[in-house]
Amino acid sequence: MRMRFPTPDVLLAPLVARIERRLPPHPAWLPQALAGAGLAVAAAAIGFHHHWIGAGLLAAGLAAAGVGGAGPVLSLGLLLLPFGFGLADGSRALAAMFLMLALTVLTTLRGGNVSAVTWLVAVGLLLAALLPDRFSLLAYLIGIMAFVAAGQGVAERGV
Repeated sequence: MRMRFPTPDVLLAPLVARIERRLPPHPAWLPQALAGAGLAVAAAAIGFHHHWIGAGLLAAGLAAAGVGGAGPVLSLGLLLLPFGFGLADGSRALAAMFLMLALTVLTTLRGGNVSAVTWLVAVGLLLAALLPDRFSLLAYLIGIMAFVAAGQGVAERGV
């Protein structure tokens, strides 16, 4: 029996509904664009050794993804962050590539669906942005978790 955990976008749905009633009309793609831009700029900031700015932008991008229900944008945006860490310090390149491979497998096998694992990955990367000297350890832990979650998804489908 598998436990289903609610993701932040589900938990935030009542709050989002109240906020959206007060906002002026906006295009449906706006939260997805803000989430994607926040994650991309966070990866660039981390790559240029501005980890605290990258952490703030990452948090803003995650908030926009959670509020706007930007699942595929979140999954693909998280793939950019290990690249930023590898760019910032070449000694982290192997860990960054391992994490990128794990996230690619997770995203491919999950079909872009966002789960609690995706949000745990996001929180782990936010922690890595706050503690960049611990990125390699966190990358391996997050990567192993992503591979396990992907393997569980394959086992459930019986492929």
